[in-house]
Amino acid sequence: MSRLPAVLLIRQIYLADRGYGNIAKGLVVVRIVNTQNLRRTVVAIAWPTVMRTFLNMVVQMVDMVMVGTLGAIPLAAVGLGNQVFFFSVAVVQAFSIGTTALVAQAVGKGDRNTAVRVATQSLSMVLITTTALSVLTVVFSEQIIHGIVYFMPAKESGIIELGSRYLSIVGISISLRFSLLVVNGIFQGAGDSRIPLYLMAGINLLNVLGNYLLIFGVGPFPALGVSGAALATCISGMLGGFIGIVLLFTPFAPLRLDLRLPGALRYSWDILGRVFSIGIPSAIEQVAVNTSQILYSMIVASMGAMAVAAHQIMHNAYIATYLPGIGFSLAATTLVGQFLGAKQNKRAVESGMQTARLALFLMGLAGGVFMLSPRSVSGLFTREAAVVELTVAPLFLLALAQPALAYIVSLTGGLRGAGDTRWAMGLTVVNMLGVRLLLTLLAVRLGLGLTGVWAAMLVESYLRALLITYRFRTKIPRAVSLVHSLTDEPDPASL
Repeated sequence: MSRLPAVLLIRQIYLADRGYGNIAKGLVVVRIVNTQNLRRTVVAIAWPTVMRTFLNMVVQMVDMVMVGTLGAIPLAAVGLGNQVFFFSVAVVQAFSIGTTALVAQAVGKGDRNTAVRVATQSLSMVLITTTALSVLTVVFSEQIIHGIVYFMPAKESGIIELGSRYLSIVGISISLRFSLLVVNGIFQGAGDSRIPLYLMAGINLLNVLGNYLLIFGVGPFPALGVSGAALATCISGMLGGFIGIVLLFTPFAPLRLDLRLPGALRYSWDILGRVFSIGIPSAIEQVAVNTSQILYSMIVASMGAMAVAAHQIMHNAYIATYLPGIGFSLAATTLVGQFLGAKQNKRAVESGMQTARLALFLMGLAGGVFMLSPRSVSGLFTREAAVVELTVAPLFLLALAQPALAYIVSLTGGLRGAGDTRWAMGLTVVNMLGVRLLLTLLAVRLGLGLTGVWAAMLVESYLRALLITYRFRTKIPRAVSLVHSLTDEPDPASL
Protein backbone atom coordinates (compact mmCIF):
# COMPACT_ATOMS: atom_id res chain seq x y z
CA MET A 1 0.00 0.00 0.00
CA SER A 2 2.87 2.38 0.66
CA ARG A 3 3.74 2.40 -3.04
CA LEU A 4 0.42 4.02 -3.95
CA PRO A 5 0.11 7.76 -4.63
CA ALA A 6 -0.97 9.75 -1.58
CA VAL A 7 -4.26 10.75 -3.20
CA LEU A 8 -5.22 7.08 -3.58
CA LEU A 9 -4.21 6.26 -0.02
CA ILE A 10 -6.41 9.07 1.28
CA ARG A 11 -9.24 7.95 -0.95
CA GLN A 12 -8.82 4.33 0.17
CA ILE A 13 -9.05 5.28 3.85
CA TYR A 14 -12.09 7.49 3.19
CA LEU A 15 -13.96 4.77 1.35
CA ALA A 16 -12.98 1.91 3.62
CA ASP A 17 -14.09 3.91 6.66
CA ARG A 18 -17.56 4.15 5.11
CA GLY A 19 -17.81 0.59 3.90
CA TYR A 20 -17.84 1.62 0.24
CA GLY A 21 -14.82 -0.12 -1.15
CA ASN A 22 -11.46 -1.80 -0.89
CA ILE A 23 -8.19 -1.63 -2.77
CA ALA A 24 -6.39 -4.17 -4.94
CA LYS A 25 -3.92 -4.01 -7.81
CA GLY A 26 -3.48 -0.28 -7.26
CA LEU A 27 -7.14 0.52 -7.88
CA VAL A 28 -10.01 1.84 -5.81
CA VAL A 29 -13.49 0.63 -6.68
CA VAL A 30 -16.59 1.79 -4.86
CA ARG A 31 -18.58 -1.32 -4.06
CA ILE A 32 -21.87 0.05 -2.90
CA VAL A 33 -23.06 -3.39 -1.82
CA ASN A 34 -20.92 -3.13 1.34
CA THR A 35 -22.63 -0.04 2.67
CA GLN A 36 -24.58 -0.09 5.92
CA ASN A 37 -26.49 3.16 5.36
CA LEU A 38 -28.48 3.02 2.12
CA ARG A 39 -29.86 6.56 2.22
CA ARG A 40 -26.41 8.05 2.76
CA THR A 41 -25.02 5.92 -0.05
CA VAL A 42 -27.79 7.02 -2.42
CA VAL A 43 -26.97 10.64 -1.62
CA ALA A 44 -23.20 10.03 -1.91
CA ILE A 45 -23.60 8.50 -5.38
CA ALA A 46 -26.37 10.81 -6.57
CA TRP A 47 -25.21 14.28 -5.56
CA PRO A 48 -22.09 14.49 -7.79
CA THR A 49 -24.11 13.14 -10.72
CA VAL A 50 -26.92 15.59 -10.08
CA MET A 51 -24.43 18.44 -9.77
CA ARG A 52 -22.82 17.36 -13.04
CA THR A 53 -26.11 17.41 -14.92
CA PHE A 54 -27.06 20.64 -13.15
CA LEU A 55 -23.86 22.23 -14.45
CA ASN A 56 -24.78 21.05 -17.94
CA MET A 57 -28.17 22.68 -17.51
CA VAL A 58 -26.64 25.94 -16.29
CA VAL A 59 -24.28 26.06 -19.25
CA GLN A 60 -27.12 25.43 -21.70
CA MET A 61 -29.11 28.21 -20.06
CA VAL A 62 -26.12 30.57 -20.15
CA ASP A 63 -25.63 29.70 -23.83
CA MET A 64 -29.24 30.56 -24.59
CA VAL A 65 -29.19 33.71 -22.43
CA MET A 66 -26.09 35.00 -24.22
CA VAL A 67 -27.47 34.14 -27.65
CA GLY A 68 -30.87 35.55 -26.65
CA THR A 69 -29.34 39.02 -26.35
CA LEU A 70 -28.74 38.84 -30.12
CA GLY A 71 -32.49 38.55 -30.81
CA ALA A 72 -35.29 36.00 -31.30
CA ILE A 73 -33.96 34.67 -34.63
CA PRO A 74 -30.49 33.67 -33.30
CA LEU A 75 -32.19 32.19 -30.21
CA ALA A 76 -34.47 30.02 -32.35
CA ALA A 77 -31.58 29.01 -34.64
CA VAL A 78 -29.30 27.83 -31.82
CA GLY A 79 -32.21 26.03 -30.18
CA LEU A 80 -32.93 24.07 -33.35
CA GLY A 81 -29.25 23.29 -33.87
CA ASN A 82 -28.96 21.98 -30.32
CA GLN A 83 -32.00 19.74 -30.76
CA VAL A 84 -30.30 18.04 -33.70
CA PHE A 85 -26.95 17.96 -31.89
CA PHE A 86 -28.39 16.18 -28.89
CA PHE A 87 -30.38 13.88 -31.13
CA SER A 88 -26.95 12.32 -31.79
CA VAL A 89 -26.79 11.33 -28.11
CA ALA A 90 -29.13 8.47 -29.00
CA VAL A 91 -26.30 6.67 -30.79
CA VAL A 92 -24.06 6.91 -27.75
CA GLN A 93 -26.88 5.66 -25.51
CA ALA A 94 -26.43 2.24 -27.09
CA PHE A 95 -22.96 2.14 -25.54
CA SER A 96 -23.12 4.30 -22.41
CA ILE A 97 -26.22 2.78 -20.77
CA GLY A 98 -25.16 -0.79 -21.48
CA THR A 99 -21.61 -0.08 -20.32
CA THR A 100 -22.73 1.54 -17.07
CA ALA A 101 -25.12 -1.31 -16.24
CA LEU A 102 -22.64 -4.11 -16.98
CA VAL A 103 -19.70 -2.39 -15.26
CA ALA A 104 -21.90 -1.82 -12.19
CA GLN A 105 -23.01 -5.45 -12.12
CA ALA A 106 -19.43 -6.71 -12.58
CA VAL A 107 -18.22 -4.46 -9.75
CA GLY A 108 -21.06 -5.65 -7.51
CA LYS A 109 -20.08 -9.23 -8.31
CA GLY A 110 -16.36 -8.55 -7.69
CA ASP A 111 -15.15 -9.31 -11.24
CA ARG A 112 -12.59 -6.67 -12.29
CA ASN A 113 -11.51 -8.39 -15.51
CA THR A 114 -15.01 -8.41 -16.95
CA ALA A 115 -15.54 -4.79 -15.93
CA VAL A 116 -12.34 -3.71 -17.72
CA ARG A 117 -13.16 -5.69 -20.86
CA VAL A 118 -16.65 -4.20 -21.04
CA ALA A 119 -15.30 -0.67 -20.60
CA THR A 120 -12.45 -0.98 -23.12
CA GLN A 121 -14.47 -2.58 -25.90
CA SER A 122 -17.40 -0.17 -25.52
CA LEU A 123 -15.17 2.90 -25.57
CA SER A 124 -13.28 1.86 -28.69
CA MET A 125 -16.50 1.04 -30.56
CA VAL A 126 -18.15 4.35 -29.67
CA LEU A 127 -15.15 6.31 -30.94
CA ILE A 128 -15.48 4.64 -34.33
CA THR A 129 -19.25 5.09 -34.52
CA THR A 130 -19.39 8.73 -33.44
CA THR A 131 -16.63 9.73 -35.85
CA ALA A 132 -18.84 8.63 -38.74
CA LEU A 133 -21.81 10.43 -37.18
CA SER A 134 -19.78 13.63 -36.85
CA VAL A 135 -18.92 13.60 -40.56
CA LEU A 136 -22.58 13.11 -41.56
CA THR A 137 -23.75 15.95 -39.31
CA VAL A 138 -21.22 18.43 -40.66
CA VAL A 139 -21.83 17.53 -44.31
CA PHE A 140 -25.64 17.60 -44.16
CA SER A 141 -26.21 20.35 -41.55
CA GLU A 142 -28.12 22.65 -43.91
CA GLN A 143 -30.44 19.89 -45.16
CA ILE A 144 -31.18 18.86 -41.56
CA ILE A 145 -32.22 22.37 -40.48
CA HIS A 146 -34.29 22.78 -43.66
CA GLY A 147 -36.18 19.63 -42.73
CA ILE A 148 -37.02 20.84 -39.22
CA VAL A 149 -38.56 24.12 -40.43
CA TYR A 150 -40.32 22.45 -43.37
CA PHE A 151 -43.78 23.37 -42.08
CA MET A 152 -42.96 26.99 -41.25
CA PRO A 153 -45.42 28.99 -43.40
CA ALA A 154 -42.98 31.82 -44.17
CA LYS A 155 -39.55 30.27 -43.82
CA GLU A 156 -37.21 32.60 -41.96
CA SER A 157 -33.92 32.52 -43.88
CA GLY A 158 -32.04 33.78 -40.81
CA ILE A 159 -33.07 30.75 -38.75
CA ILE A 160 -32.00 28.36 -41.50
CA GLU A 161 -28.68 30.04 -42.17
CA LEU A 162 -27.65 30.52 -38.54
CA GLY A 163 -28.95 27.11 -37.46
CA SER A 164 -27.02 25.37 -40.25
CA ARG A 165 -23.84 27.25 -39.42
CA TYR A 166 -24.15 26.44 -35.71
CA LEU A 167 -24.79 22.74 -36.36
CA SER A 168 -21.92 22.39 -38.85
CA ILE A 169 -19.46 23.72 -36.27
CA VAL A 170 -20.63 21.82 -33.18
CA GLY A 171 -20.93 18.66 -35.27
CA ILE A 172 -17.13 18.52 -35.47
CA SER A 173 -16.98 17.76 -31.74
CA ILE A 174 -19.53 14.93 -31.72
CA SER A 175 -17.01 12.06 -31.50
CA LEU A 176 -14.94 13.22 -28.52
CA ARG A 177 -17.78 15.10 -26.82
CA PHE A 178 -20.16 12.15 -26.85
CA SER A 179 -17.45 9.58 -26.10
CA LEU A 180 -17.20 11.42 -22.81
CA LEU A 181 -20.67 10.05 -21.98
CA VAL A 182 -19.23 6.52 -22.11
CA VAL A 183 -16.21 7.62 -20.06
CA ASN A 184 -18.56 9.04 -17.42
CA GLY A 185 -20.62 5.84 -17.59
CA ILE A 186 -17.53 3.76 -16.78
CA PHE A 187 -16.70 5.95 -13.78
CA GLN A 188 -20.35 5.89 -12.70
CA GLY A 189 -20.72 2.12 -13.00
CA ALA A 190 -17.59 1.64 -10.89
CA GLY A 191 -19.17 3.84 -8.22
CA ASP A 192 -17.13 7.03 -8.73
CA SER A 193 -19.38 9.94 -9.60
CA ARG A 194 -17.01 12.67 -8.40
CA ILE A 195 -14.32 12.67 -11.08
CA PRO A 196 -16.93 13.08 -13.86
CA LEU A 197 -18.27 16.04 -11.85
CA TYR A 198 -14.87 17.72 -11.66
CA LEU A 199 -14.25 17.06 -15.34
CA MET A 200 -17.60 18.46 -16.43
CA ALA A 201 -17.15 21.50 -14.20
CA GLY A 202 -13.92 22.34 -15.99
CA ILE A 203 -15.46 21.80 -19.43
CA ASN A 204 -18.49 23.92 -18.63
CA LEU A 205 -16.41 26.78 -17.26
CA LEU A 206 -14.36 26.73 -20.47
CA ASN A 207 -17.57 26.71 -22.52
CA VAL A 208 -19.04 29.72 -20.70
CA LEU A 209 -15.76 31.67 -20.95
CA GLY A 210 -15.50 30.83 -24.64
CA ASN A 211 -19.09 31.98 -25.21
CA TYR A 212 -18.41 35.29 -23.51
CA LEU A 213 -15.25 35.93 -25.50
CA LEU A 214 -16.41 34.71 -28.91
CA ILE A 215 -20.08 35.74 -28.99
CA PHE A 216 -19.53 39.35 -27.98
CA GLY A 217 -15.90 39.86 -29.05
CA VAL A 218 -14.03 40.70 -25.83
CA GLY A 219 -10.49 42.07 -26.07
CA PRO A 220 -8.58 40.61 -29.02
CA PHE A 221 -11.33 38.08 -29.80
CA PRO A 222 -13.71 38.77 -32.72
CA ALA A 223 -17.48 39.11 -32.17
CA LEU A 224 -18.73 35.97 -33.93
CA GLY A 225 -22.27 35.78 -32.54
CA VAL A 226 -23.89 32.38 -33.14
CA SER A 227 -20.67 31.02 -34.68
CA GLY A 228 -18.82 32.02 -31.51
CA ALA A 229 -21.25 30.02 -29.37
CA ALA A 230 -20.72 27.02 -31.64
CA LEU A 231 -16.92 27.30 -31.50
CA ALA A 232 -16.93 27.49 -27.69
CA THR A 233 -19.13 24.38 -27.49
CA CYS A 234 -16.96 22.55 -30.01
CA ILE A 235 -13.59 23.33 -28.40
CA SER A 236 -14.67 22.60 -24.82
CA GLY A 237 -16.37 19.34 -25.83
CA MET A 238 -13.37 18.00 -27.73
CA LEU A 239 -10.96 18.90 -24.92
CA GLY A 240 -13.20 17.30 -22.31
CA GLY A 241 -13.51 14.06 -24.26
CA PHE A 242 -9.76 13.80 -24.73
CA ILE A 243 -9.02 14.39 -21.03
CA GLY A 244 -11.71 11.92 -19.95
CA ILE A 245 -10.28 9.12 -22.09
CA VAL A 246 -6.75 9.79 -20.81
CA LEU A 247 -7.97 9.69 -17.19
CA LEU A 248 -9.26 6.13 -17.64
CA PHE A 249 -5.67 4.95 -18.08
CA THR A 250 -4.34 6.70 -14.95
CA PRO A 251 -4.37 5.79 -11.23
CA PHE A 252 -7.19 8.32 -10.74
CA ALA A 253 -9.67 5.98 -12.46
CA PRO A 254 -11.66 3.70 -10.14
CA LEU A 255 -11.49 1.07 -12.89
CA ARG A 256 -8.14 1.63 -14.59
CA LEU A 257 -8.12 0.40 -18.18
CA ASP A 258 -5.23 -1.78 -19.27
CA LEU A 259 -4.83 -2.67 -22.95
CA ARG A 260 -2.43 -5.47 -21.93
CA LEU A 261 -5.24 -7.32 -20.14
CA PRO A 262 -6.01 -10.54 -22.06
CA GLY A 263 -9.05 -9.97 -24.27
CA ALA A 264 -9.26 -6.23 -23.55
CA LEU A 265 -9.35 -5.24 -27.23
CA ARG A 266 -10.42 -8.58 -28.68
CA TYR A 267 -14.03 -7.87 -29.43
CA SER A 268 -16.33 -10.40 -27.82
CA TRP A 269 -19.92 -10.81 -28.92
CA ASP A 270 -20.75 -12.06 -25.43
CA ILE A 271 -19.77 -8.65 -24.08
CA LEU A 272 -20.80 -6.33 -26.92
CA GLY A 273 -23.99 -8.31 -27.47
CA ARG A 274 -25.05 -7.66 -23.89
CA VAL A 275 -23.98 -4.02 -24.05
CA PHE A 276 -26.15 -3.62 -27.14
CA SER A 277 -29.04 -5.68 -25.74
CA ILE A 278 -29.25 -3.14 -22.90
CA GLY A 279 -28.14 -0.08 -24.82
CA ILE A 280 -29.95 -0.34 -28.16
CA PRO A 281 -33.44 -0.23 -26.61
CA SER A 282 -32.29 2.79 -24.58
CA ALA A 283 -30.94 4.35 -27.78
CA ILE A 284 -34.24 3.73 -29.55
CA GLU A 285 -36.01 5.23 -26.55
CA GLN A 286 -33.81 8.32 -26.83
CA VAL A 287 -34.46 8.47 -30.58
CA ALA A 288 -38.20 8.39 -29.89
CA VAL A 289 -37.90 11.22 -27.37
CA ASN A 290 -35.77 13.38 -29.65
CA THR A 291 -37.84 12.55 -32.73
CA SER A 292 -40.96 13.60 -30.89
CA GLN A 293 -39.27 16.84 -29.78
CA ILE A 294 -38.34 17.60 -33.38
CA LEU A 295 -41.89 16.78 -34.50
CA TYR A 296 -43.28 19.13 -31.85
CA SER A 297 -40.87 21.83 -33.04
CA MET A 298 -42.14 21.30 -36.58
CA ILE A 299 -45.73 21.62 -35.36
CA VAL A 300 -44.89 24.77 -33.39
CA ALA A 301 -43.09 26.16 -36.47
CA SER A 302 -46.50 26.35 -38.16
CA MET A 303 -47.42 29.00 -35.54
CA GLY A 304 -44.65 31.41 -36.59
CA ALA A 305 -41.19 32.59 -35.50
CA MET A 306 -42.32 33.98 -32.10
CA ALA A 307 -43.87 30.65 -31.17
CA VAL A 308 -40.65 28.86 -32.21
CA ALA A 309 -38.59 31.14 -29.94
CA ALA A 310 -41.03 30.62 -27.06
CA HIS A 311 -40.95 26.85 -27.60
CA GLN A 312 -37.15 26.87 -27.43
CA ILE A 313 -37.35 28.65 -24.08
CA MET A 314 -39.81 26.00 -22.91
CA HIS A 315 -37.51 23.26 -24.16
CA ASN A 316 -34.65 24.73 -22.13
CA ALA A 317 -36.89 25.07 -19.06
CA TYR A 318 -37.83 21.40 -19.51
CA ILE A 319 -34.15 20.47 -19.74
CA ALA A 320 -33.42 22.62 -16.68
CA THR A 321 -35.60 20.36 -14.55
CA TYR A 322 -35.00 17.11 -16.41
CA LEU A 323 -31.19 17.20 -16.36
CA PRO A 324 -30.95 16.91 -12.55
CA GLY A 325 -33.40 14.04 -12.92
CA ILE A 326 -30.97 12.37 -15.32
CA GLY A 327 -28.40 12.60 -12.54
CA PHE A 328 -30.69 10.56 -10.30
CA SER A 329 -31.33 8.19 -13.20
CA LEU A 330 -27.60 7.47 -13.56
CA ALA A 331 -27.31 7.01 -9.81
CA ALA A 332 -30.19 4.52 -9.87
CA THR A 333 -28.49 2.60 -12.70
CA THR A 334 -25.33 2.26 -10.60
CA LEU A 335 -27.15 1.38 -7.38
CA VAL A 336 -29.53 -1.18 -8.85
CA GLY A 337 -26.78 -2.68 -11.03
CA GLN A 338 -24.34 -3.21 -8.18
CA PHE A 339 -26.97 -4.62 -5.83
CA LEU A 340 -28.19 -7.06 -8.49
CA GLY A 341 -24.59 -8.06 -9.23
CA ALA A 342 -24.29 -8.95 -5.54
CA LYS A 343 -27.71 -10.72 -5.62
CA GLN A 344 -29.28 -8.24 -3.20
CA ASN A 345 -32.59 -7.65 -5.01
CA LYS A 346 -34.46 -6.21 -2.04
CA ARG A 347 -31.88 -3.47 -1.58
CA ALA A 348 -31.94 -2.84 -5.33
CA VAL A 349 -35.65 -2.01 -5.06
CA GLU A 350 -35.10 0.15 -1.99
CA SER A 351 -32.28 2.09 -3.63
CA GLY A 352 -34.37 2.83 -6.72
CA MET A 353 -37.34 4.12 -4.76
CA GLN A 354 -35.08 6.16 -2.48
CA THR A 355 -33.53 7.78 -5.57
CA ALA A 356 -36.96 8.60 -7.00
CA ARG A 357 -38.02 10.34 -3.79
CA LEU A 358 -34.87 12.48 -3.78
CA ALA A 359 -35.47 13.38 -7.43
CA LEU A 360 -39.06 14.35 -6.62
CA PHE A 361 -37.88 16.75 -3.92
CA LEU A 362 -35.28 18.51 -6.07
CA MET A 363 -37.31 18.66 -9.28
CA GLY A 364 -40.34 19.86 -7.31
CA LEU A 365 -38.35 22.86 -6.10
CA ALA A 366 -37.49 23.77 -9.69
CA GLY A 367 -41.14 23.41 -10.65
CA GLY A 368 -42.08 25.80 -7.87
CA VAL A 369 -39.88 28.48 -9.41
CA PHE A 370 -41.61 28.05 -12.78
CA MET A 371 -45.03 28.26 -11.16
CA LEU A 372 -44.33 31.36 -9.06
CA SER A 373 -42.19 33.39 -11.46
CA PRO A 374 -42.83 32.32 -15.07
CA ARG A 375 -42.11 35.74 -16.59
CA SER A 376 -38.82 36.01 -14.71
CA VAL A 377 -37.75 32.61 -16.04
CA SER A 378 -38.61 33.56 -19.64
CA GLY A 379 -37.02 36.97 -19.17
CA LEU A 380 -33.66 35.27 -18.67
CA PHE A 381 -33.71 34.21 -22.32
CA THR A 382 -35.32 37.09 -24.18
CA ARG A 383 -36.56 40.67 -23.91
CA GLU A 384 -39.30 40.12 -26.47
CA ALA A 385 -42.54 40.71 -24.52
CA ALA A 386 -44.62 38.67 -26.98
CA VAL A 387 -42.33 35.66 -26.56
CA VAL A 388 -42.42 35.94 -22.76
CA GLU A 389 -46.23 35.97 -22.66
CA LEU A 390 -46.41 32.86 -24.83
CA THR A 391 -44.45 30.90 -22.17
CA VAL A 392 -46.46 31.79 -19.04
CA ALA A 393 -49.15 29.08 -19.20
CA PRO A 394 -46.79 26.36 -20.55
CA LEU A 395 -44.37 26.99 -17.66
CA PHE A 396 -47.22 26.46 -15.18
CA LEU A 397 -48.03 23.13 -16.85
CA LEU A 398 -44.37 22.11 -16.78
CA ALA A 399 -44.30 22.81 -13.03
CA LEU A 400 -47.29 20.49 -12.51
CA ALA A 401 -45.50 17.71 -14.41
CA GLN A 402 -42.44 17.55 -12.12
CA PRO A 403 -43.59 14.68 -9.82
CA ALA A 404 -44.31 12.47 -12.83
CA LEU A 405 -41.03 13.35 -14.53
CA ALA A 406 -39.07 12.59 -11.34
CA TYR A 407 -40.41 9.04 -11.12
CA ILE A 408 -40.07 8.44 -14.87
CA VAL A 409 -36.42 9.40 -15.08
CA SER A 410 -35.28 7.77 -11.80
CA LEU A 411 -37.03 4.42 -12.12
CA THR A 412 -36.16 4.12 -15.80
CA GLY A 413 -32.55 4.42 -14.68
CA GLY A 414 -33.15 1.65 -12.17
CA LEU A 415 -34.57 -0.62 -14.87
CA ARG A 416 -31.48 0.08 -16.99
CA GLY A 417 -29.28 -1.08 -14.10
CA ALA A 418 -31.12 -4.40 -14.30
CA GLY A 419 -30.74 -4.53 -18.07
CA ASP A 420 -34.51 -4.19 -18.51
CA THR A 421 -34.57 -1.55 -21.25
CA ARG A 422 -36.92 -2.99 -23.88
CA TRP A 423 -40.06 -2.43 -21.84
CA ALA A 424 -39.19 1.20 -21.15
CA MET A 425 -38.37 1.64 -24.84
CA GLY A 426 -41.76 0.30 -25.93
CA LEU A 427 -43.61 2.46 -23.44
CA THR A 428 -41.72 5.59 -24.47
CA VAL A 429 -42.25 4.99 -28.20
CA VAL A 430 -45.99 4.41 -27.76
CA ASN A 431 -46.45 7.40 -25.47
CA MET A 432 -44.18 9.98 -27.12
CA LEU A 433 -44.91 9.12 -30.75
CA GLY A 434 -48.46 7.95 -30.15
CA VAL A 435 -50.37 9.27 -27.15
CA ARG A 436 -48.60 12.60 -26.75
CA LEU A 437 -48.39 13.30 -30.49
CA LEU A 438 -52.10 12.67 -30.96
CA LEU A 439 -52.95 14.87 -27.97
CA THR A 440 -50.68 17.61 -29.33
CA LEU A 441 -52.29 17.56 -32.77
CA LEU A 442 -55.74 17.62 -31.17
CA ALA A 443 -54.81 20.58 -28.97
CA VAL A 444 -53.43 22.54 -31.92
CA ARG A 445 -56.53 21.71 -33.96
CA LEU A 446 -58.68 23.12 -31.15
CA GLY A 447 -56.69 26.36 -31.29
CA LEU A 448 -54.90 25.94 -27.94
CA GLY A 449 -51.54 26.90 -29.46
CA LEU A 450 -48.33 26.45 -27.47
CA THR A 451 -50.29 25.90 -24.25
CA GLY A 452 -51.98 22.90 -25.84
CA VAL A 453 -48.62 21.42 -26.86
CA TRP A 454 -47.43 21.45 -23.24
CA ALA A 455 -50.79 20.32 -21.83
CA ALA A 456 -50.35 17.16 -23.92
CA MET A 457 -46.93 16.69 -22.28
CA LEU A 458 -48.50 16.91 -18.82
CA VAL A 459 -51.13 14.22 -19.48
CA GLU A 460 -48.67 11.84 -21.13
CA SER A 461 -46.10 12.23 -18.33
CA TYR A 462 -48.46 11.07 -15.58
CA LEU A 463 -49.61 8.09 -17.63
CA ARG A 464 -46.01 7.00 -18.24
CA ALA A 465 -44.99 7.57 -14.60
CA LEU A 466 -47.68 5.19 -13.33
CA LEU A 467 -46.67 2.45 -15.75
CA ILE A 468 -42.91 2.82 -15.10
CA THR A 469 -43.43 2.62 -11.32
CA TYR A 470 -45.50 -0.56 -11.70
CA ARG A 471 -42.84 -2.17 -13.89
CA PHE A 472 -39.99 -1.31 -11.50
CA ARG A 473 -41.77 -2.71 -8.45
CA THR A 474 -42.64 -5.98 -10.19
CA LYS A 475 -39.48 -6.56 -12.25
CA ILE A 476 -36.54 -5.78 -9.93
CA PRO A 477 -37.43 -8.24 -7.10
CA ARG A 478 -36.96 -11.17 -9.54
CA ALA A 479 -34.24 -9.71 -11.80
CA VAL A 480 -31.02 -11.67 -12.46
CA SER A 481 -27.56 -10.15 -13.06
CA LEU A 482 -26.36 -10.27 -16.68
CA VAL A 483 -22.63 -10.67 -15.89
CA HIS A 484 -22.71 -13.93 -13.94
CA SER A 485 -22.43 -16.03 -17.09
CA LEU A 486 -19.68 -13.96 -18.77
CA THR A 487 -17.01 -15.74 -16.75
CA ASP A 488 -17.09 -19.17 -15.20
CA GLU A 489 -15.88 -17.99 -11.81
CA PRO A 490 -15.78 -14.59 -10.15
CA ASP A 491 -12.41 -13.06 -9.35
CA PRO A 492 -12.95 -11.85 -5.77
CA ALA A 493 -9.34 -10.71 -5.41
CA SER A 494 -9.55 -8.45 -8.42
CA LEU A 495 -11.71 -5.79 -6.77
